[in-house]
Amino acid sequence: MSDETQAGGGRGAPIMIGAQFIKDLSFESPDGPLGLAQMKDAPEIELDIDVSPIKIAEGIYEIDLAIKTQARYEDRTLFICELVYAGIFNLGQMPDEVIRPFSYTEAPRLLFPFARQIIANCTRDGGFPPVLLQPIDFTEFYRRRILGQGNGQADA
Repeated sequence: MSDETQAGGGRGAPIMIGAQFIKDLSFESPDGPLGLAQMKDAPEIELDIDVSPIKIAEGIYEIDLAIKTQARYEDRTLFICELVYAGIFNLGQMPDEVIRPFSYTEAPRLLFPFARQIIANCTRDGGFPPVLLQPIDFTEFYRRRILGQGNGQADA
């Protein structure tokens, strides 16, 4: 029996995460947290997420999870927090037709809890209540954004 068959039932070696790291982190607070005391309502939090797979070598990919949060109140920007959190994934003998869906669904799902914590700490350390991002359905993200499917309406 070959090593490949033993390791994954004929499918190759298991997926391994070689490293995780902050690739880019930025926090801006134009007016500082001073305006919080004057607010009557909660600020509007905008969220933008993107995923970028980068092939490094055969079977090895860097997956970048980019998250941008922005808090606005009336006509003022309270803060902008931008993070690119990356992971190096050894995908072994994964078939080519599986790499793309994995890169946009499972890889960011594995990275997200760490990125969520960094965003929360960064906004808290910036003098604001921590932004606690809700879990993200990366399968839906892939279906709508990458495959271009969906009707443009948010799911209930």
